Parts: sequence; structure tokens; C-alpha cells
Amino acid sequence: MGDLAKQKGTKDEDQFSSKVSYNMTINILRTVVMALFGFLMVPYYIDQFGLATYAILPLATSISSYVLAITDPLGDAFARYTSIAIQKNDMGLANRTYSSSMFGMMRCMAVLIPLVVLISLASPYVFNVAGSAALDVQIMFAMILLSSLLISFSACLGSVFMAYNKLYIIYASKTVYCVVQVVLVILFFVMHGASLPLLGASYVIASVLMILIMAVYVKKVCPQIELSRKNYDRSMLKEMSALGMWATLSDFGTLMYIEASLIIVNVCLGAAEQASFSIVANMISMINTATSSLAAVSVPLAYRYFANKDRKGLVDTMTFFMKFTGIVMAFPVAFIILFMPQILELWLGPGYENLYDMLYIMLPMEISFCTIRVLLTVPIVYVKMRPVAFATAAFGVLNVVMCLVVLTFTDLGMLGVCACWAVSMFLLKVVFYPLYCSKLTKTKKLQYLTPLLYSHAMFAIVLVIGCLFNSVYVISTRWVSVIFAFVAAFIIYFIIVMRFLFNKEEKGMILHFLPGFIRRAIER
Repeated sequence: MGDLAKQKGTKDEDQFSSKVSYNMTINILRTVVMALFGFLMVPYYIDQFGLATYAILPLATSISSYVLAITDPLGDAFARYTSIAIQKNDMGLANRTYSSSMFGMMRCMAVLIPLVVLISLASPYVFNVAGSAALDVQIMFAMILLSSLLISFSACLGSVFMAYNKLYIIYASKTVYCVVQVVLVILFFVMHGASLPLLGASYVIASVLMILIMAVYVKKVCPQIELSRKNYDRSMLKEMSALGMWATLSDFGTLMYIEASLIIVNVCLGAAEQASFSIVANMISMINTATSSLAAVSVPLAYRYFANKDRKGLVDTMTFFMKFTGIVMAFPVAFIILFMPQILELWLGPGYENLYDMLYIMLPMEISFCTIRVLLTVPIVYVKMRPVAFATAAFGVLNVVMCLVVLTFTDLGMLGVCACWAVSMFLLKVVFYPLYCSKLTKTKKLQYLTPLLYSHAMFAIVLVIGCLFNSVYVISTRWVSVIFAFVAAFIIYFIIVMRFLFNKEEKGMILHFLPGFIRRAIER
């Protein structure tokens, strides 16, 4: 009987882990789609609206991040409890957490609606909107903020997919959201001309469609789950919300970094300067999205190991994914730095040389973020978000204060703002997170600092080799040349790091997580 139970447990573990390859494949596809659309839509919006009016869009999405800071952490906290309950096969508890989280999120959204209206009404009078019609700006803000609330609500549905390690359904739904939103914008603009209200409408329609898709698949994945008033548990909601409250404070602290910098630049330097800073922030956001697509596949595994009280498995998984994510992302970040003139000219056209220095300051810091991104799950898993909230808020306040001081008393302008962001992010990501997470998981203090050394070392090596290459040959400013250079160099890079930086066990994990057709090709 013991052997049969062990075999069954091993089989269940294999089935659970086997979904990682699907998750990674669909998430990479989603990332590529989002990056491609994000890359192409920036010059499209600038062409349609002009640079000054375009600046309103990233400003609106930045403000929506503050609304998401309230709802997103609640959704993550709710997802934790539902996911662990399902993994323990306690469907009674799962239905209580699911129903309580759904009704709790509905209540939260109802409370936030007046705030959305207030922010939308005030937006054209608080920010520099470069002469755009006040009503158009207000409608766009309202719709983008409403779309953000709907996206947050989808996190409650996503907890079911997380429990079964079927994150690919979430990623596929978000891919549909991205495609529909872009297609609608282009259709609206072709039919009616460039319009801020129609831009906002595209976000709302795409969000509703995404939620409907996820709602249909929840029942297919877990027929036993049910949304019912009788399953609503006030005490359970209070417990889940306590975790969500500290996570919310942490997210608000996070918004005092690049999002706050964006607003400060708008208010202190004007819409034109903020538009340039927005382009840099957009590139940073795309890199963060790509990183999240790699790191996200570790989240269900973290919950799985925690539910099974397997601390060693949790530590080993976090360390491996940090190393893998950091090393993989070191190459594209270094490539952007090396070939920045060609990339920016192809992306935006000539005349954006003023962005070079800002990116030279901010991109190296992204290596640390890419590596540490995996650890963001650990405090949530252990329900220890209070120190994270305090640290994030403290360093965020430091960023805001430094930005205001730099802009008031120096002539550094946006370069000073970028430097302030880099310093504050270093303190949070490189100093605080690795040390705190090592304490939570009861492992050695340097456990999570070692992957940072790997990623930064590879980043430096790629930069040195790239500089030597640039001194001999300059890639032409054509998409075909840049893309071919990236793909060819990345394949060589990946083969080398797989050969020399990962041991046999780590290589086995990577192969296990890769899609079947790639795994079979490599094994041949």
C-alpha cells in the first residue's frame, strides 16, 4: 500500500509539473505578442496623436497602476488560499475561499468606483494634457481605470487555474485581451479617426471578453467549484484580506518608483519631457513583462511545495528559477544596450538620441529585477508581507524625495530621476529581498545572492564581447539585420550557458519544463 501511495504521489507530481511546459510556451507567446504590439503601438500612437498627446496614455495607465495596487494584491492573496485548498483536495474549504474572494472583490470594486470617477474628472486639471479636450481625457481615464478593475477581478477566477497548474489558460486569455484591444483601436481609428474615448473603450471591451473566457474555463477545469452566497465566509474573507492589505501597501510602495517618477516628470518638467520618459518606462515595462513570463511558471510550484511542507524543494526551485531567469534575460538587456541606436531608430525613427543616457542608467538595474522577480512570491506564500510593505514603501519614499531634490536643486533633469530610480531599486531588490527571503525560507543568507552574481557576470561578458564586435562590424539599421543578429547570437549564448553554467540536475529541470517538441529535438 505504501508503494502504491508513493507511486500515485509521484504520478500526480509528474502530472502537475508536466503542465509547466504548456505554461511557459503560452506565456512566452503572450509575452511576444504583448511586446510586439507594445513595440509597434508606441510609434503608431505618436503618429496618430502627436508626441505631447501620446504622453497622456502612459500617464493614464500609470494612474491605473495605483488602482491595481489596491485590487491586485487582494486577488493574489485570495488566489493563494483557494489554490492551496484545492491542492489539499479540500473542496469545502476551496468553495468557501472562492466564494468569499469573489464577493469580497465585488465589494472592493464597488467601493473603488467613486474613486475612479473622481480621478477621471480631475485628470485634465491635475496633469499637463497638452491642449487635449478635457472631456476626452476624462472619458479615457475612466475607461482605462474601469478596465483595470475588471482585470483585477479576473485574479479570483485565475486561482482555480493556478491550483491545477493550468496557468496557460490565464495567459491565453490575456493574449486574447491584448490582441482584441489593439485590433479594436485600429478599427476605431480607421473608422472614426484618432480618439481618446475610443481608445479607452477598446480596453473595456477587451477586459470583459477576457473575463468571460476565463469564467467559461473555470467550470471546465474544476466542475466542483461553485460561486454561492451560502459559501460566503466573513471570517475567511477577513483572514485573506489581512494578507491582501499588506500586499496592497507593498504595491503602493512599488508605485513610488517608476510610476511616481513618471508623474513627477510630468508635473515638474512638462508633457513633452514626460513623453520621452514614458518611452523609456515603456521599454522597462516590456522587459519586466518578459521576465514575469519566465518567473510566473514557478508560482504554482511554490504553492505546491509549501502545501506539502517541502521547504528544501521550495528553496531549490526558487534558486533554480532565479538563476535561469537572470541568465536568460541578461542577453536581451545587454543586446539592447549594445545596439540601442539601431533599435530606437527602427522603433521610433530618428531624433531620439536623448533617450540613450537614460536607458544606459536604467537597463543595468533591470538585470537585478529580472533575477529577483522569482522571489516576489515567497513572502505571499509564507503570509509575511508586512516587512515587505514597509521596506518597499521606505525605499519608494526615498525615490520620490531624491527625485524632487534632484529636480529642484540640480540641472540633471530626467537623468537625475533615472539615477534616483536605480539607487532605490538596488536597495529594494538587491539588498532587501534576497536577505528577507532567505530568512523566511530558513536558508543561508547568500542563498539568493548567488544567482545575482551569475546574471550580472553574464551581462558583463555579453557587453564586453558585444563591444569588441561593434568595434569591428556595425549592424545596419534594418529590422532583418537586427533580428537575425539577436536570434543567432542568443542561440549561441543559450547553448554555451547550458553547457557550462547548469549542472546535470538543472539541465534536467530545464528540459522537463520545455515544450515536448523542443525537448525531443534536444534529446536526439
